[in-house]
Amino acid sequence: MKVVASKQVKRLNTQKKNILNVDELNAFKVAYGKPLKTKDYVYYVGMPALVFIGFSFILLYYWWVSLLMGVVGVIYGAKVFLPKSIEKAYNAQSFAQRNKFVNNMTQILTDDGKTVTNALATANARAEGEFQVDIRRLEARLLGADNDQIKSGFKSLAEKYKDDVIFIQYVEQLETAMLEGRANIDTLKDIKSYHNDMKKKQTEYEVKKQGHLKDMKMLCGVVVVFILAVSFSFGFSTYVNDFAHHPTGWIACGIYMVLMLQFFRKFSIYLFDESVLEVKM
Repeated sequence: MKVVASKQVKRLNTQKKNILNVDELNAFKVAYGKPLKTKDYVYYVGMPALVFIGFSFILLYYWWVSLLMGVVGVIYGAKVFLPKSIEKAYNAQSFAQRNKFVNNMTQILTDDGKTVTNALATANARAEGEFQVDIRRLEARLLGADNDQIKSGFKSLAEKYKDDVIFIQYVEQLETAMLEGRANIDTLKDIKSYHNDMKKKQTEYEVKKQGHLKDMKMLCGVVVVFILAVSFSFGFSTYVNDFAHHPTGWIACGIYMVLMLQFFRKFSIYLFDESVLEVKM
C-alpha cells in the first residue's frame, strides 16, 4: 500500500495539479498516516459550510440563502480546504522525515568506519512512511552499482524533493562521498545546520499562523455577537422586516458577505502558504 501511495504522490508532485480527486488525496494521506475517513470530510468540508450558513442566516434570515451559502461552503471545502489541509500535513511530515534523515546520516557518518551504504541502512530503519520507501529504493539501486548507476540513484531521490534545495545539496554530498569512498563530514555538518535552521523557521512560521488562526476565530465570534446585538437592540422583528427582508438590507448584507468571503479566501491562502520552505539560490 505504501509503495502504491508513494508512486501516486510522486506523480502528483510532478504534475502540479490544481484539483485533486479522492484517490489522489488519499495517496497524500496514506503516505504518512491513515486513509481519508468520514471525520476528515465532516471537518474540512462541513466547517466552511457551517460558517457560511451561520453568517448568512443571522444577516438575512432567509433559509434558502443560507442553504445556497451552505452549498458554496461545501464546494469551497471540498475543492480548496480539504485538499490544501491534507497537502500541508503531507509536506510538513515529509520535511520532518528529511530533516531527521539529514541529522541521522550526519551523526552516523562521523564514525570513519561507516560507509554511505551502512549509514543509509541505519537511517532507513529510523525513517517512516513514504520517505522510508524512498530510502529503501535508493539502497536497492546502490547495491553493486557502478558510478553511473550511483549518480542515477541519487539524482532520482533529489528530483523528487527538488523543492528542498538544502536537502538536495546534502544528497549531492552523499553521492560524492559514495563515489570517492569518503565523506566530507564538515560539509555535511554545515548542510545539516542549514536544514535545522530551516526547520526552526518552519516551526516559528507555523506557530505564528496558528496564532493568527486563533485571532480569526475570536474575530468571527465578535462579529457574530455584534450582528446579534444590533439585530436585537432595534427589536428582532424590526431588524428582520425593515432591514434583513428589505432591499436596503439585501444590498448591505450582500456587500458584507462578499467582503467576508474575500477575507476568508485571503486568510486561507495565508494559512496554507509554505513559502518559508522555498529557498532560492
